[in-house]
Amino acid sequence: MYPEKRQEERSVFSRQPKGKLQILCGARCLNVSKVLDASPMGIRLKVDAQVEIGENVVIRYQADGIDLKLNGTVIWNSNSLTPAEREANPGSHVAGIKLTSPSLLQAFW
Repeated sequence: MYPEKRQEERSVFSRQPKGKLQILCGARCLNVSKVLDASPMGIRLKVDAQVEIGENVVIRYQADGIDLKLNGTVIWNSNSLTPAEREANPGSHVAGIKLTSPSLLQAFW
């Protein structure tokens, strides 16, 4: 586990966003399987492949004619948090992303 660095209050989503959520990094387009938590300055996502620390990414959300893009930088990454999750989802990874356009995140609230 990584030490806590975010100062803002986090929101944990009881329901996942409807629509398609992806991380665009370089030529890759990764599917987000779960939003674990979010704050105005960062978001923690479960994705289908590892993204590298320091990589600049775009988080893209599409639903009902909405195409929202948030820029960010991967601050940390890891495999799924528990051994049971790792075994059940061997290709699943968690990424902590610092948002560089946090005001856009307010659209989710």
